[in-house]
Amino acid sequence: MGNISFNIFDSLDKTWEKELLKSYFLGGPDSMPFFSNVSKNKNILSLKKEEHDSCFLNIPWNIGSHGIFMSPTSTLPLSDSPYSLLMELARGKVNQFRNFNADWEFSGLKINQDIRNQLAKSTLEFGKAFSNNDLSQQEKSLQNAIEFAYHGSDTLIREYIRQIFDIRHQDNQPFETGLSAKVSKPFPASLTSKMEQSFNYMQVGFNWKNIETSQGIFSWSQVDQALESCLATGMEVIGGPVIQMTKESLPEWLTASSSTASQYATAMARFLDTAIRRYNGKIHRWIICSGLNVATEPAFGDETYFRIACKLAEIAKQIHSSLEIIIGVTQPWGEYTASKKRAFSPFIFTDNLCRAGLNLAAIDIEIVMGSSPNGSFCRDMLETSKLLDLYAVLGIPLTLTLGYPSIKNQGELGDSEFGNWKGSKTQATQADWAESFTSLALSKRFIQSIHWVELSDDSSSDFPNCGLFDKDWQPKASFSCMEKLRKTHLR
Repeated sequence: MGNISFNIFDSLDKTWEKELLKSYFLGGPDSMPFFSNVSKNKNILSLKKEEHDSCFLNIPWNIGSHGIFMSPTSTLPLSDSPYSLLMELARGKVNQFRNFNADWEFSGLKINQDIRNQLAKSTLEFGKAFSNNDLSQQEKSLQNAIEFAYHGSDTLIREYIRQIFDIRHQDNQPFETGLSAKVSKPFPASLTSKMEQSFNYMQVGFNWKNIETSQGIFSWSQVDQALESCLATGMEVIGGPVIQMTKESLPEWLTASSSTASQYATAMARFLDTAIRRYNGKIHRWIICSGLNVATEPAFGDETYFRIACKLAEIAKQIHSSLEIIIGVTQPWGEYTASKKRAFSPFIFTDNLCRAGLNLAAIDIEIVMGSSPNGSFCRDMLETSKLLDLYAVLGIPLTLTLGYPSIKNQGELGDSEFGNWKGSKTQATQADWAESFTSLALSKRFIQSIHWVELSDDSSSDFPNCGLFDKDWQPKASFSCMEKLRKTHLR
């Protein structure tokens, strides 16, 4: 078994100790997590894994004004002696900043003096830590190095986006990327023109739990009304996800009535078939399911859930061969594989889908940060760009579901749960996140379309506080960001 441990500075806030237990190993060609045992004893953080390979770690860390992110260390050999936690976090982020800067400059990105200065500043602060024997000053220099590297990384990725936009706008043509938000309940008719200004197609959502409250008894009224709201805009409508693998979306009777994987899959297939046939002719493009890569209950295993995904795709194609079928992958960094042994990482699950001959129109990657329990821990834009480029290697078109909350979810103790962007979860930070990450997605040519996870807040949603409108249909600042991006970049 491979072991790595870290010394933690005495000055670390004691309330942060439980966050450190979310740390995990990563490695391999896809940089996905290893199953990790994590413990803390006094000032030592210890991690164990079965593999003996060198690896790096992701550790939740407070990056000052930038937010709370899952932060990488450098690649570390296994060792019986503890590493300095802060030293390796600083080394990891400074090296990542330096490497991306060098790679992108070699590829033709023009690096301005501001970025060069920030690179020098972060490197200098890291160097200071080695030349100072005062532990408090060493700690200060290392934290400064981390924050400077994150600031530089943010500047670098924004310059990357700006230059990509300049290139793509040279022919004075709008981008063909789609932009939508999932409509789970009908919106007021007075907002129809706003939808037309902010999006270039619509998306209608499904909540199986609310539709089929008892097995075989359906209530489609809310979906019907939501679809009519979408069709009133005159834009194309995408449907789904029809089946979302969360407790908020799966009917309570499903597990009780399905003792075998075959019965479970049959119930899913019946609902999917009913939904697509009901709206066939009005909806041509479907996200048929999302989150089967994460599912653990019932404990059928990753291979069985993969086969269910394939079966659902085949059923949709049998209804009409021309339907465009998408399968969604959630928690794409794979944190869930660090706490429980899994057969597939989300990347391998996606790769298997690409190889299964399903003739999928795209794979949807869900990046909803800072929203527990169904989202991902927060990352910066550079880490997100790296992730998107990884999935692009598979050669299948990607769509992207994005989201960030404007307020913490019920039950969360504070804004640190699953990390945060710019230090909080407010309408202002949601708007900044929305503009930043939607712009990043628009800079990637391989992304066909971008879906905001919910149009409005809804307590029954998988992500109840991530809407662009509140529950009373008052627009948040993030909705204005969508309108601005549509006007600036899209058809």
